[in-house]
Amino acid sequence: MGSNEMGGPMGDPIETEALDDSGSVTVRRFEYQIHISVQAVLEMLAGGTVTHVTCEHIEDVTVARKGDPRCPDDVFWDFQQIKTRDAVEPWTLTDVLKSGPLKSLWRTHGTVVGTGLTYQLTAGLEGHLDPADDAVVALSKGQGGGNAACRKRVATHLKVQEDALADFLPLVRIRPLPRRGEVDLRNTRVLADLGSGLPMAMIDALYDELLRRTRDATQGLPVARWTELLVLDNPPPAVLNKRLTAAAVADVRQRLTRPDHVLLEDLSQQLHGPETALVRKLRAGAASTEVIEDAQMLRAQAERHRFREQALGAWPGDQAIETDLDQRLLLLARRTGRAHRGQPHPADAIFDELQRLLDASPGTYDRHPLYAQDGVLLMGRACAISDECKFDWGSDRDAS
Repeated sequence: MGSNEMGGPMGDPIETEALDDSGSVTVRRFEYQIHISVQAVLEMLAGGTVTHVTCEHIEDVTVARKGDPRCPDDVFWDFQQIKTRDAVEPWTLTDVLKSGPLKSLWRTHGTVVGTGLTYQLTAGLEGHLDPADDAVVALSKGQGGGNAACRKRVATHLKVQEDALADFLPLVRIRPLPRRGEVDLRNTRVLADLGSGLPMAMIDALYDELLRRTRDATQGLPVARWTELLVLDNPPPAVLNKRLTAAAVADVRQRLTRPDHVLLEDLSQQLHGPETALVRKLRAGAASTEVIEDAQMLRAQAERHRFREQALGAWPGDQAIETDLDQRLLLLARRTGRAHRGQPHPADAIFDELQRLLDASPGTYDRHPLYAQDGVLLMGRACAISDECKFDWGSDRDAS
């Protein structure tokens, strides 16, 4: 009982690869969906157009808004199907079709199209879209019906005639979502902006409470005849159990000091805009907007230099050369980070000091050289290493 078939001692079973790990995948997807639902709750806390958020009812998340320009005098409904994946490559239309959100949205459309609701059908995808895929870009903007390739492939996928998509495709949107590992930090940062002056321990506690309430709503009892219940002014308790309203989080809002002072456009960008690991880490270190923009620009410059050298055949084939440079940059970055950790805005100080050191002695790090012993290009490479989660820019989470 206590040994394996070879006669040796049995280790912890967690070390053995499971034949079916679908349960873990389901839990991760469920938790990710909770964090995405909280984004809409945060907009509601900020005094935005969101009136309530309904979880796991019709779609994964259903967001109701008042004052939307597409429906200024009534409620505008956004039915969201959330999809996650482990791959880091950008989503193409092939990936979207394979993942299946359009089939769910097509079923939702077929059910609510005659109810008189004004609505949108959103596929929320973890990661970012492939900008070179014209079909997926058109679909993301509600222009899939005007793209012949997109229209044909979606029709084939749904097993319908192209004409049947005339009312459906203009309602479809694709929204790139923050990846796991950054969505909770992004949400917490927004909550910290809403509650400026509160210690991070309080912000974390409030966020955990929002997660708990959203998780409870997501696990509410299913409701029969949901298509009729949708349009009722006073839905029964079974629906209310799945719905987060402003009243449901009023106590959380009272503990935040300045929700009315947040610019809603900035809030939306913080919640939904594309954000790399580099930007996420810089934000965690309280980086200024200028430093974030500089870091993104420098990384892009370094990547362009690398691609150009590779195209010319000038980039060395020995991986050890690049590894040596990256290790030297990593050691320097970590040492610089330790020296500035604990400051109110550590990321700015680390960024400036790291740039100064690389400008002063580029040959110490770029010995071969790969980046022309140029401090600017080396700084860009350092930013790329950070984006690969090798080092951070000093977290300010404990500074308050």
